[in-house]
Amino acid sequence: MVSSALRQESKLRMKCRSRRGMSAELEVLDLSIGGAMVEARGWSTQIGERVLLTLPGLSAQPGELVWLEDGRAGIVFEQPLHETVFDKFNAMIAR
Repeated sequence: MVSSALRQESKLRMKCRSRRGMSAELEVLDLSIGGAMVEARGWSTQIGERVLLTLPGLSAQPGELVWLEDGRAGIVFEQPLHETVFDKFNAMIAR
């Protein structure tokens, strides 16, 4: 059995910064090559807002908040993730 501390460490987090300067580190709940669903409770942003996103080990890339509902948010990446990068991060979420 995997301890809860180990499961906690395996969660993928994304740094998100809005144009208004609001910044948050959000848990990635689902990931695709073109975007992500994140846990957004307490994150102050609006649909249509452009954001700067940083995944671990990658440089920041622009994206846009496309939906916000029940404490979760959908973000579309301006540039799709490379397939190898996607596979690495998706494996972290699947744990």
